[in-house]
Amino acid sequence: MKNNFWNLLWVLVGIVIIVFTFLNGDKTKTLFHVEINIWIYRGVWLLISIGSLITFFKRSKKSKN
Repeated sequence: MKNNFWNLLWVLVGIVIIVFTFLNGDKTKTLFHVEINIWIYRGVWLLISIGSLITFFKRSKKSKN
């Protein structure tokens, strides 16, 4: 059950990062020492968030059964 909440934490971190990128107004961001377009950066965090959310729901459903 403890790992399930880590997935939820990653979802919240991803959402906060995506929101702050809209507020910051940068055109590029550095990811793994490579400068990338801000939309690709947001897409990476969106995929991380969606993947963690799906895992959260799967584990929640599995633990209820």
